[in-house]
Amino acid sequence: MKLFRFRGITLELHPTFYLLPLIVGAQGWMDEPDHPWRGLAQNLGAVALVYTCVVLHEFGHALTARRLGIPVQHIVLLPFGGMAMLGRMPRNSWAELLIVAAGPAVNFVIVGLCLALLGGWPADLGGDVMPTLHWHDILEFLLVANLVLGCFNLLPAFPMDGGRILRALLAFKLDYLRATRWALNIGRGVALVGIAVALLIKTYLLAALFIFILWVGKREYEQLNFEETPPLL
Repeated sequence: MKLFRFRGITLELHPTFYLLPLIVGAQGWMDEPDHPWRGLAQNLGAVALVYTCVVLHEFGHALTARRLGIPVQHIVLLPFGGMAMLGRMPRNSWAELLIVAAGPAVNFVIVGLCLALLGGWPADLGGDVMPTLHWHDILEFLLVANLVLGCFNLLPAFPMDGGRILRALLAFKLDYLRATRWALNIGRGVALVGIAVALLIKTYLLAALFIFILWVGKREYEQLNFEETPPLL
């Protein structure tokens, strides 16, 4: 489903995206048996705020890529986040670093804006932060959400942003395919630890996210390996 276009870049929803509001909305409904509609609205509001930040994060990647002459097809929102579909990744390590770092940088800029509007880190900020209609609660939620998004994306789990940054750094010394293989293997270790921790704390959506990361990383490496391997004559 196409939502809108901005500077020639189309924002689209993957068909599986709708599973997220259904699951999160149902969870909010069940968590508030006395006020189910409030729980539903609060959880869906949280999803809307988080994915607004995800969209800004992905446009950070996409617009930086466009500035460097890399074509950008579209941005797709999935239940586990978003993907800016670049026509190609630059083989220049500095260009890749700029494109990849632009996404988390957007999240950290939002964190800074929230801190400025709140007048510093809120003393009463707890672990269970959910948005309400009060602007202070919304800012606190955006602060925590963007801090988590920015830091999580910097985990060195290829093809997440941190894994791509690792690949770009390795590519200063190694050829592109070897750098990708090293980043992929390190990322597999990080993802497997993430799966184990997620299962231990019974956060199954997080475990599914790390499994998805493993699958996408493997597919991307296989595609790159196919492109880099000369055909047999």
